[in-house]
Amino acid sequence: MNNWYKIAKDFTERNMVNDKIRYLRDIKQTLNNISKVIFHSAKFAKNVNYDIVTSKKITSYPNIQDILSQADLIALDSPGKFAALCREAVDSINYKISDLVTEREELSEQSNRTKKGWY
Repeated sequence: MNNWYKIAKDFTERNMVNDKIRYLRDIKQTLNNISKVIFHSAKFAKNVNYDIVTSKKITSYPNIQDILSQADLIALDSPGKFAALCREAVDSINYKISDLVTEREELSEQSNRTKKGWY
């Protein structure tokens, strides 16, 4: 894996992609934590999940939001299913993060192209 930040020249779009990656990694860590906490404190896990579902940034990812809203409905009744839906959302987040990382690498390669010499 190359250091994309050493190659990059224009950081405007890459900064937006990095913010998305950072946000998704934070959400992933939170979901991993609440999928374990659900068995001890269902109300707390439900409240944290509700905060994630109602945040404005998650609306950019409707499939993840749908999974988490389903998990919110069953959090108090079935903690095992809640944890499984959280893990499913984490898998979706992992796929989205890998897509964003490749997008970031493509943006870095575009900005690194020169106008002189052979390509």
